[in-house]
Amino acid sequence: MADIKIMKEIIHHHRRAIKILEGTIKTGKVPNAFIFIGDPYVGKTETAIAYAKALNCPENLQSFHYCDICQSCKKIDSGIHPDVKIIAPEKDTITVNTIRELEEFVTYRILEGKYKVIIIKEAHKMNIAAANAFLKTVEEPPPNTTIILICDHIHSLPEPLVSRCFKIHFSPLSREIMEKIVLTYLNDNQTAEIQTLLDLLMGRPGFLTSGNIIDTIKWFTETLENLNNKKSPWKDNEEVKLWIDFFCILISDIIKVKIIKKGKQILPVELNLKKSLTLQQMFDLFDRLQEIRKNIDLNLNKSIVWNYTKNLMNGVVNV
Repeated sequence: MADIKIMKEIIHHHRRAIKILEGTIKTGKVPNAFIFIGDPYVGKTETAIAYAKALNCPENLQSFHYCDICQSCKKIDSGIHPDVKIIAPEKDTITVNTIRELEEFVTYRILEGKYKVIIIKEAHKMNIAAANAFLKTVEEPPPNTTIILICDHIHSLPEPLVSRCFKIHFSPLSREIMEKIVLTYLNDNQTAEIQTLLDLLMGRPGFLTSGNIIDTIKWFTETLENLNNKKSPWKDNEEVKLWIDFFCILISDIIKVKIIKKGKQILPVELNLKKSLTLQQMFDLFDRLQEIRKNIDLNLNKSIVWNYTKNLMNGVVNV
């Protein structure tokens, strides 16, 4: 029950996106395809699932409303609704074979709902063949069918595909809103380090529901304690991004606390910093890590990226 409450809270605060989606329902002009664009963990997938519910819930009367108790809503939550399909990358890639299966699914008649909805998570991981094959599906879907591409970014998708989709942008949530969500997640347990948790979440509530953030901090800390390890600590691209996010928080900590002598450190991690460390070196490291994060979905070799990252860190840390 708490998770449902949190999800509704997250979705509710993406007001601009909800207003647009509600307008498509009220007018009956549901686009063939959407792209939901924004940082990971901000609530794009949760909003897409909520939209699928709103389109198919028998209790909905032309608004962005769904009851969460009818068979349609429950089946969507369980992933067994015959008219709603959610696709995720396998081994960090969406292949043309996956798209062929999707094309077959699109041809089936609607069985139970009012709309057929296809949600493709991390659509930016489509390879070129898959993206080109998918273009025809987006251009000519059957009636009452909509496709939602979930993307961190769109520069890896072909422009003809992007141009045929209705784009909705998602941003990290404000600190005030995040505090409400965190309190709901913690079941109003005020003993937790709320402000520290808010700093770590960076406006991305999905961090709360995707796993144990305390375990994630422990994992991140262990990677720093083993910088001499030649083997990459990352199992997939999302872990690379998460690691970089946490390391950039740590850099911000170092700049504030160690160099500017202001504020307190968020992450409970100590680095053996070089005595000659300069502010410019920290800014340069931050920028280079962000560049890695932006390009990691281009199927960069993780071992090479790990060794490159370690070399960057050698400029500021005594390994």
